[in-house]
Amino acid sequence: MSHQLTDNPIIKSLIGFSRHHCTQTLSSEGVDSIEFGHWLAIPSQRLLLVFRHQQCVAIDEYQLAA
Repeated sequence: MSHQLTDNPIIKSLIGFSRHHCTQTLSSEGVDSIEFGHWLAIPSQRLLLVFRHQQCVAIDEYQLAA
């Protein structure tokens, strides 16, 4: 993973929390996110929070489509 994830302790700390908690935390920090499927995208960081059974289990990077 890139430095973006390690530079943002708030995002890094979301592992293990519910989708609702993650959404609320990001919103309170002024970070926009988009919910879809089993993911919560954070466009400004190009990161995806991956959820299983409504719990954040991983953080992954994504690239913009060309």
